Amino acid sequence: MKITVKRKAFLEELPRVVEKLVSKYGSSLKAITIEEDEKGCYTVWGTYERSTF
Repeated sequence: MKITVKRKAFLEELPRVVEKLVSKYGSSLKAITIEEDEKGCYTVWGTYERSTF
């Protein structure tokens, strides 16, 4: 099952947000997408695979 989490950040916070996603989800992290809005704020989407039991 794929799950996507959403995080909001400013430009200077992006490396920390991405690092936290990678450290939390590790190899189950499948994709990271970063989108900028009109106000200069970024949305970071992290998609990871979760095993279903």
